Amino acid sequence: MSLEKKEAIKARLTAAREEWFAALRGLTEEQWNTTAYSTEGGEWRVVDVLRHVADSERGMTAMMAQLQAGGGGVPDDFDLNRWNRRVVTKLQDKSAEEVLAGMEENRAALFAFIDSLEDEDWDKKGRHASGHILTIEQVCKLIARHERDHLAEIRAALEEN
Repeated sequence: MSLEKKEAIKARLTAAREEWFAALRGLTEEQWNTTAYSTEGGEWRVVDVLRHVADSERGMTAMMAQLQAGGGGVPDDFDLNRWNRRVVTKLQDKSAEEVLAGMEENRAALFAFIDSLEDEDWDKKGRHASGHILTIEQVCKLIARHERDHLAEIRAALEEN
């Protein structure tokens, strides 16, 4: 992959993250605790979605590093819903500001990973947590889309309240 294409992916990720921070920095405690949506496992508040997004980037970066090293991704029996519930519970003690700061560290790690990729790495495939077989390039693009999708849910929830 050319340096230009790497930079385009990083620009897409940066734009999504800037939207995220612009929308979420400065939310009140009440807004952080607004229900963003309900799942079969219960309600997720805005802060829970934040925790989920932060952890998912960390996890997807680790999965891509595994693919780069020749691994196959997550196991066939991986339960994404169970994982997400566990992560949100595990991160309950972290404030929104702590999670936002961690997201900056996650993004730096992701960019360092992207910079380490050789041309032949981008097409390496493996099972993503969603169950789909994706290339490293597709996962990088998915991270930005994942953030934007969840941000849209958050904005809709905050507009309703």
